[in-house]
Amino acid sequence: MPDSIDLGSYSVFVPPDPFEDHVGPFYFRITGDARQAGSVHCVLPTHERHGNYAGGVHGGATLTFADYALCLVAGRAADGGTNTAFAVTVSIAVEFLDAGRVGLPLEASGEPLQVTGRLAFARGSITQQGKTIALWSGVCRHIPRTKAMERKDASAAAAPALVSQSVPAGFELLSNASVYSRHIGPSYARKEADGASLIQPTLPHMCNSGGVLHGGYMMSFADSAVTRAAGLTTGMAPSTVAFAAEFLSAGTPTSPITTRVEVPRHGKSLAFVRGLLEQDGRKLLSYSATIKLRSRDR
Repeated sequence: MPDSIDLGSYSVFVPPDPFEDHVGPFYFRITGDARQAGSVHCVLPTHERHGNYAGGVHGGATLTFADYALCLVAGRAADGGTNTAFAVTVSIAVEFLDAGRVGLPLEASGEPLQVTGRLAFARGSITQQGKTIALWSGVCRHIPRTKAMERKDASAAAAPALVSQSVPAGFELLSNASVYSRHIGPSYARKEADGASLIQPTLPHMCNSGGVLHGGYMMSFADSAVTRAAGLTTGMAPSTVAFAAEFLSAGTPTSPITTRVEVPRHGKSLAFVRGLLEQDGRKLLSYSATIKLRSRDR
């Protein structure tokens, strides 16, 4: 398999998406009928900034790419490839089958399963050099893109000026966070009896093209939180093997997001975690994950 892909026939998303531009860029190509399986092909060239502790592709980057692919496959199935629909993730589940390698492109394709008046359902996979890295499935809500952009403009006009965001006492800067996590922005953690709490000030580059916090950004923060909580609770090296999320409401880049991660059960090789991501007391994301544990000496 080639180590690179000729991106000359691919496009980047229009209008620009701040978080995808910050993490990516991400590319896509539509061939044939966008309502058919395999018609949408997505590519994420990986670089050092996508790395985790082990030198592979960070789970948050994979989750963001899965979210991107879901919205492209579902959204283009809803509008027939015209880019007139704005797809918003309602729920997504991702199973990690293998580790991605930094320096090689990730590819994603999918299958639209059902499109209704408001929802679109799809599933697909992420591969690297022919090897399946992850499987994804999810549900998107689709609305007219013009309406989404009107809402963005109205919200921007009414939004208060950005102010400095403070972190409560008792939280420590994760100075040893992965390259990918540091690329997104500083985060802070506090160990709890049965898990951990994390907080991260929000910034404009964490938003989507609609002006609200990007689903991939929120899942990236949540993925860092679940592995941090599992590691603090068990003393072992964690890696995500399954992640599921439900999006409850939209967040804004005006105040920090916080999450409380619980580890209700763990054994010698697996930990089961769940959490809730909030902003100013408003619930944004409910999520759960299965974490693989291994000795830090290995």
